[in-house]
Amino acid sequence: MVDDQEREQAILDAAAELLLRAGYNKLTMGDVAETVGLHRGLVYLRFASKDELVDAVTRRELDRYAESWSEHLRADPRGGSVASVYRAMAAALRELPLAAAIVARDVDVFGKYLRKSGNFAVRVEHFGTREFVRMMQEAGAVRADIDGDAVAFVLDSLTPALRETFPHRREAAGHPDLPTTEAVVGALSQLLELGLTPPASADLEAGKALLLEMLSTLRSRPST
Repeated sequence: MVDDQEREQAILDAAAELLLRAGYNKLTMGDVAETVGLHRGLVYLRFASKDELVDAVTRRELDRYAESWSEHLRADPRGGSVASVYRAMAAALRELPLAAAIVARDVDVFGKYLRKSGNFAVRVEHFGTREFVRMMQEAGAVRADIDGDAVAFVLDSLTPALRETFPHRREAAGHPDLPTTEAVVGALSQLLELGLTPPASADLEAGKALLLEMLSTLRSRPST
């Protein structure tokens, strides 16, 4: 017997799959119900509208993104540097195509939803690197003489381009000549290490602790 929680997760799984495949504009509650094998009324019983369903899908995906990002950061021997933050973020986005579409604000996936008030855009801002770079500077893990806001802006601006190197995106776009994700992340990591590491030894443990705390806060933050 399927309980309410399992049914809800199945609905969210179906909606996530359909968002990536068909996009928000073409998504219907009937399609979701058919994919799950439920009567449409049961889907509406749990989610009153398509927007409410997409809100729930994006909240769940961003929680998964934060968790995956944390796991990759913990596993990185150099975890705590800005380069490690970017490596961990890239690995998490590669594992989670829908999260990558959220962070990139992909119009093909989210269409008109991006223009609706109260969508995920506000929460995604907290996944940017501006606040973290500033905290890293205060902790001594990033050079204090660097413009932290400018660094964060550059890194966030690179995310959509990085996403195009993910295998499924390369194949779909027919661009096999693009550099691999590993090559791009590796090159950028070296540039970040050389350009942002303080002359004295950086406090990597402090940097790692800061990001893990920030991601933990994001996972526990209620939706708005």
